[in-house]
Amino acid sequence: MNIKSVVRTMATEFWGAWLVTVVALVGAYFIGEQSGLGGWVAVGATLILSLFEISISFDNAVVNAIVLKKQSKAFRTAFLTIGFLIGVVGMRLILPLLIVSLTTGLDMVAVYQMAVNRPDEYSHQLHLHHAQVMLFGGAFLMMVALTWLFDHERDIHWLGGFERRLSELGRLSMVAAGVSLLVALFVVFQLPADQQFAELLAGVLGVTIYIFIGGLGDVLGSDAADAAGESVKKGMAAAISTFLFLEVRDASFSFDGVIGAFAISKNIFIIMLGLGVGAQWVRSMTIFFVKRDTLGEYVYLEHGAHWAILALAALMFFSALHHVHEVVTGLIGLLLIGGSLYSSVRAKRRLTKERAD
Repeated sequence: MNIKSVVRTMATEFWGAWLVTVVALVGAYFIGEQSGLGGWVAVGATLILSLFEISISFDNAVVNAIVLKKQSKAFRTAFLTIGFLIGVVGMRLILPLLIVSLTTGLDMVAVYQMAVNRPDEYSHQLHLHHAQVMLFGGAFLMMVALTWLFDHERDIHWLGGFERRLSELGRLSMVAAGVSLLVALFVVFQLPADQQFAELLAGVLGVTIYIFIGGLGDVLGSDAADAAGESVKKGMAAAISTFLFLEVRDASFSFDGVIGAFAISKNIFIIMLGLGVGAQWVRSMTIFFVKRDTLGEYVYLEHGAHWAILALAALMFFSALHHVHEVVTGLIGLLLIGGSLYSSVRAKRRLTKERAD
């Protein structure tokens, strides 16, 4: 691919992400000027946060492409627009405010004023409940990864016999849920006794929400309905269930980013803009992967993404006990996906050579 084709692709396939980036940077400049932070300082922080979000969520783009490949064009448009607004405003601004509100007993207005006027205190409150957030996100993402890795119907295995033996475990009903809950229990019992109930509840809730949304999608997506009208209703309901699943998974990925973002900026609006830009690029990459059938061309990319999600889940569990730098999270994910991409390229070349011979 030459430079012209790269530029053309970036302009035609990612114009929405570029537009969001420009608007966000302009907004960050004015926010920085009005808050006394400095316009260009705010722009720099926004750019760093966006790159941070892309690095820790790239594997989410690959996995989301698997889901979106089966969806309509209208669903993909909703994912890029409505889903983007929910992901940025809902998951990266309102959800952290809600967590602090529920855990401190303050109303949302008081928490918002704390975040704007006393950002250090707001950041401290988020960090106080870091373990609960990590257990919820870790349990949910571990379910995502293990459900796929334990699928005994998969016939392509990146890591050969090891993955094949893992997939055979999928013949045991609910094995992914059992493993996820056991890991959550192990982490919870390492915490002080006065924290264990809330953290255990968070972990159980992560597994429960995954099972509920996944099960709801299976039921509503079935073809059991005889009447055409009923099929349409089920199709709409299944689409809503899938949309909810994608948004919850996006929230699980964003937890670590939202908390870690305070190391870069204390301004909640700069954090929202920076993480929002990164989220839009990740969503645009997802649509690009679907259009280009990237997962079909690079057969092990899906494997690398799920191993990266499993690694992120494990790190989230571990970070409930000990601090893990966000750079480590991003690098491990990129290394696993990079390794699967390299293996995919080699497999593609080998297949091409065999066909030529």
